Amino acid sequence: GHTGGFGEPTCYACHYDAEPNTGPGSLALHGLEAGYEPGATRRITIELASPGMRRGGFELAARFATGPAAGQQAGTLRALDERAAITDSAGVQYAHHVEAGIDLVAPDTARWVLEWTAPEEGGDVVFHIAANAANDDLSPFGDLIFTDSVRVPAATTRPAHPRPR
Repeated sequence: GHTGGFGEPTCYACHYDAEPNTGPGSLALHGLEAGYEPGATRRITIELASPGMRRGGFELAARFATGPAAGQQAGTLRALDERAAITDSAGVQYAHHVEAGIDLVAPDTARWVLEWTAPEEGGDVVFHIAANAANDDLSPFGDLIFTDSVRVPAATTRPAHPRPR
């Protein structure tokens, strides 16, 4: 529970050398650019980039943004490879890196890929994410923490499927 959402702490709780989002770098969540179709499955990518980063880590949760279910799990998350895992805590799924996932995929870049199946019904979903651009010195100093939240509305209509000609 270190995503920064709904009152949770972030990675800054342990890696506290610089305030979150103050160092050079970026955190992006790709694949959620449009509203979600209820019950549909999407591939989402977390990308962390920071000059001089030697290792990376993240934690993400998808929860209903408002209404009576606010803060509760929205849909389901699934790790697609050995770089990430899903842990359930108090009914909320947390996607996070594992040891195999701390290695960079390119210089100064870490990336993780997940699958999200949207809820069958409900309102807006908010994805909270926190990530650590680590210097790999095994201390809480010198690491940069980045956070973000992405709010995704439910599509008001299902996309039309073209008829075969």
